[in-house]
Amino acid sequence: MESKTERGKIMKLKEIADFLQAELIGDGDLEISGLAPIEEAKEGDITFVANPKYKKYLATTKASAAIVSLDVKKAPIALIRTKNPYLAYALIAQLFYKWPYGFKGISHQAFIAEDVHLGKDVTVYPFVCIESGVEIGDETIIFSGVYIGPDVKIGKKTIIYPNVVIMAACEIGNHVIIHSGAVIGSDGFGFAPDDKGRYVKIPQLGKVKIEDDVEIGANTTIDRAAIGETVIKRGTKIDNLVQIAHNVQIGQDSIIVAQVGIAGSTKVGNRVTLAGQVGIVGHIEIGNGVTIGAKSGVPRSVPPGVVVASGVPAMPYRTYLKTMSILPKLPEVAAKLRKIEKELDVLKNKVGVKDEEENS
Repeated sequence: MESKTERGKIMKLKEIADFLQAELIGDGDLEISGLAPIEEAKEGDITFVANPKYKKYLATTKASAAIVSLDVKKAPIALIRTKNPYLAYALIAQLFYKWPYGFKGISHQAFIAEDVHLGKDVTVYPFVCIESGVEIGDETIIFSGVYIGPDVKIGKKTIIYPNVVIMAACEIGNHVIIHSGAVIGSDGFGFAPDDKGRYVKIPQLGKVKIEDDVEIGANTTIDRAAIGETVIKRGTKIDNLVQIAHNVQIGQDSIIVAQVGIAGSTKVGNRVTLAGQVGIVGHIEIGNGVTIGAKSGVPRSVPPGVVVASGVPAMPYRTYLKTMSILPKLPEVAAKLRKIEKELDVLKNKVGVKDEEENS
């Protein structure tokens, strides 16, 4: 579960190093009571250095200890050396954080249809609406203002924050987190023009299927399929304000950053990164391991493993670098072209005069 800093908890530095299976340099009996940024940390805190530019603060930080990369050999404070400080920080954060919300149980102010099946230790806050045929797994938490439509299935230990809407027949896996304002299973954008140019709505008959360990950001929308399923596969993390259209399939362990828009029936592979404001047209495929830079417009399929730089249209990263290196030189190139054009005009004029003299 997510959490806030638990200042009452104290661990010895050796316990933390053992938990991380990392090398300890310094006093293992130091007591650590919290986690803090390197510039703000105080005695009793542990901090971390994942970005090399913050190494200089190791000399001045007031933290009792720091998690650092293997290339850091010594510092004025105790160190825990590991090959991946950022991952170590994430793991330690889980030790020093606790769930901040106290309510448990089923509120009598929630509307729950008679045939809803609730697992063990489910929490349902006041003013939740759960329609007929819903199944909710053990230890799942449903916050106030959530609407869950008919025949929805939700797994175990899932958190659904306030004002989320999950429309009929959608499936949500185990250990899923859905942040406030997200809408799962809204109608896909499907209309057919008639002979008078008016749009006839195409009923969206499918559903959304979200697999285990997915996180969905605030105010993100995931449309139900026209027919079949819109699928978000295991481990994918989606930021705020993302639009995923009908029949899109997103693979495992992908990262989709804020304001990305993915048009209908596109397939996104495993371990793909889509940076902020990427726009992807419909009915194409993004291969496994692709990275697409911010603000890129993607008009065609991208093969596996390619890094696509920012821009419209999106282009291969190396091509982008070459193009960017030329841009600052364009004024100079333009000036040279103008000079060459003038010289050519002068040459043409001379040749023209000479031809006239010869003809006369």
